[in-house]
Amino acid sequence: MVTDPVCNMKFEPADAVETVEHEGTTYYFCSQDCAESFREEPEDYI
Repeated sequence: MVTDPVCNMKFEPADAVETVEHEGTTYYFCSQDCAESFREEPEDYI
């Protein structure tokens, strides 16, 4: 299981709508909206 860092939803990595690499770590997202929020301000969610 992985956790979307924006909304804290838990899901299987294969079910991720999108992933984002940030400073060598892959983050998994349940939606494009969450991924976009993370891209704009990643430090708010780490």
